[in-house]
Amino acid sequence: GLSVLIEALPQILSRIPDIRILIAGPGDPESFLEKLEPHLRNRFTFLGTISESDKANFMASVGIYVAPNTGGESFGIILAEALAGGATVVASDIPAFDSLLNHGQYGEIFESESSTDLAKRVIDLLRDENRRVELGKAGKAHAQQFDWKVVADQIFSIYEMSLVSGEKVRLASENRSWSKFLGRESKGDE
Repeated sequence: GLSVLIEALPQILSRIPDIRILIAGPGDPESFLEKLEPHLRNRFTFLGTISESDKANFMASVGIYVAPNTGGESFGIILAEALAGGATVVASDIPAFDSLLNHGQYGEIFESESSTDLAKRVIDLLRDENRRVELGKAGKAHAQQFDWKVVADQIFSIYEMSLVSGEKVRLASENRSWSKFLGRESKGDE
C-alpha cells in the first residue's frame, strides 16, 4: 500500500507543505527513492527495522501513523502496537483494520487504495489537532485490551470457570462438521 501513500503525497503537500514521511521496516531505500519524482525524495526518511524496545517511542513520536495496506491482514497487530504507543492511526478500510479500529472510533479509516481519500483524512487530522489528540487517546485506551497480560488473564479466567463448574468446555468448532464446512451436507454421518 505504500504506492497509495506516495500517490496521496502531492495532495497532502499542497495543504501541509512541511510534511515528512518516516518509513520503518526492511527494504532497499535506494531503489525506492529512484522510482520517486525528484521533488518527493527529500520527504522520506528510512529508519530500517526498529527494535521492539524502540517501537513504542517511535509510535509516540509521530503525528500520524498511516497504514495504507491493501489486504492480507488477519488482525492488524501493527495497528494495535501503534495505538498502544500513542500514535493516531489512519488506516485503509480493509476488514481487519476496520474491525480493530471499530469503524473509525479508535482511528481514522479511509477507502482502501484511494489516494484521494487518504490525502483528505491525513490533511483533516493534521489541521485539527484536538481531534487528532483525542483519537490518539481513545486508540491508546482501546489498545490496552490487547496487552498480553490482559489476554492471559482472560484465558486464565476461562480455564478457571471450566474447572469450577466441572463441565467439559466445548469449542465452537466441535459444533461444525467438515462436510458443512466444505459445502456438502452429510446424511447423518458427521
